[in-house]
Amino acid sequence: MRPQIDDAAITLLRKELPEFEDHYLDLVDIYDEDLTPEIVLMELADFVANLVTGAGNDVALERCLTAIDELAASNEDGRELVAYSFLIELPPGTRGAVAPYFGPVAADLAERLYGGEGLEDLRS
Repeated sequence: MRPQIDDAAITLLRKELPEFEDHYLDLVDIYDEDLTPEIVLMELADFVANLVTGAGNDVALERCLTAIDELAASNEDGRELVAYSFLIELPPGTRGAVAPYFGPVAADLAERLYGGEGLEDLRS
């Protein structure tokens, strides 16, 4: 039986991204109770990069980035989680293709992160 990972960030991603569920369940198999939202978001960054470089579809990509923006906007620690576990993990070659799908919060974080402005105060 798979352990339950009770975390708001993971719950949000699982609800909004059914196409990512198999990847999530693989992570549960690998990490068991040590699975963290950071690990899930790093895997989601790989998933998004594969959508961009492979035969992924724009609808799935849009849903992924909408969920990322919602996570960054709605969770107290979401901005930090998105910046340091998702945005940093996106391969540089895919960032430009992903950028048009960012919502306002993720776009701001990406601009600050990729533009070298710094992320000292992520909550603003």
